[in-house]
Amino acid sequence: MRAGIMSFVVVLAMAASMPAASQSIETLSDRQSVPILIYHSIRPYRAEDLPGVRKFITTPDALDEEFAYLKENDYTTIDFDSLELSLRTGAALPPKPVIICFDDGPETQYVYALPLLRKYSFTATFFLFTNAIGREHYLSWDQVLALSAAGMQIGCHTRFHPYLTRITDEKRLWDEIAGAKQRLESRLGRPVTAFAYPFGQYNEHVVDVVKKAGYTCARGTYPGIRHGREEIFTLTGLIRTANLKSLVTSLQNSYDAASRQPHAAGG
Repeated sequence: MRAGIMSFVVVLAMAASMPAASQSIETLSDRQSVPILIYHSIRPYRAEDLPGVRKFITTPDALDEEFAYLKENDYTTIDFDSLELSLRTGAALPPKPVIICFDDGPETQYVYALPLLRKYSFTATFFLFTNAIGREHYLSWDQVLALSAAGMQIGCHTRFHPYLTRITDEKRLWDEIAGAKQRLESRLGRPVTAFAYPFGQYNEHVVDVVKKAGYTCARGTYPGIRHGREEIFTLTGLIRTANLKSLVTSLQNSYDAASRQPHAAGG
């Protein structure tokens, strides 16, 4: 088993050893163990790929191997609506839940990831920034609609993928968060409830705008697999890098809530 897959196995094994989300919940604030795996480009490596680019690429073979591990070990994919409902109301989740995310909307996700999702009967959430849809090398609107029709959740990643914490114009901030949501909903014909902060960056004001825009949950990139009701709009995740070597260390850091800061790697 390759070193990268071994790290992936260790991370998920640690998650599985924690209290199952489907167990009885004593209080709604109890934290639940749900790995949120964040992927970006899915394609073969190219000779010209620089190291900084390559670490955010997952090859189709590697993705196949990781999905096979999930299936063989009885993980069940869920969407953000299911996690949000569970955290808010105590609704039960499957014994070994996992959320699979694909950020940014490169066309390679449709070409390589969707067939593998279908192969393993998995669902995933695709976080898209709307300005990219229809551009060269990005998903087309037809492909976005096909993903939705295939049972995938479509989430919002803003309009232009900016650093939201640097925006001082309130109208622009609202357009990035609420305007992009409305754009997606008008094309999909269904609500868009999940939001992902570009670059994982957020602050209290950005979170407040996300809430006012009508989202029910939001995800950053701060590393962790445990989620509480009070963190529905600051959900943690695990960025899938070339060999996943950072994931175990990320888990160790995720339990110190006092040290939580907006995380800027990837997204």
